[in-house]
Amino acid sequence: MTVYYARHGETSWNKSHKIQGRIDVPLSEEGRMEAEGLFMKLKDVPIDLAFSSPLKRAIETAEIALEGRNVEILKDDRLLEIDYGDFEALSHNDDKILRQRGLFSCRYPNGESYLDAASRLYPFFDELKKKYLGKNILVVGHLGIARIVNSYFLNMSNEDFINFKIGNCELLSYEFRK
Repeated sequence: MTVYYARHGETSWNKSHKIQGRIDVPLSEEGRMEAEGLFMKLKDVPIDLAFSSPLKRAIETAEIALEGRNVEILKDDRLLEIDYGDFEALSHNDDKILRQRGLFSCRYPNGESYLDAASRLYPFFDELKKKYLGKNILVVGHLGIARIVNSYFLNMSNEDFINFKIGNCELLSYEFRK
């Protein structure tokens, strides 16, 4: 069983280096072109089922990437981006964000922690393994949760976790072993 994970395409907030979190910003023109590039990366890859964060930028990316296929895209709230609370709309380089990023169990003010997000994402992937073994699944989500997804499949040091990045419409693959 292979799980393909893709981050959504670019938004205007990505371009201006703002934390989006749960703010529902749609894809930019560049983001739509990136999603078309993801379509090309996936064109020869058999996908049986897809899951997406319910935020517009992820859904639209999944729809473009799977255009013309008879593949159901299921929206799942567990794939929502981390709730950065009061830090949403701040710059990615803001000192408050940089300090908070390494505090895995501390919640962002009026938001959630990485541990909170892992507590919803790990069971999601456990469920995929149980229900869909033998299937190829596309999951479209966000940068913040990509760190947690990567940590589900691979052992990561704290430093690796903090520094892990995935570009817009970058595609990663992970294998579930029987």
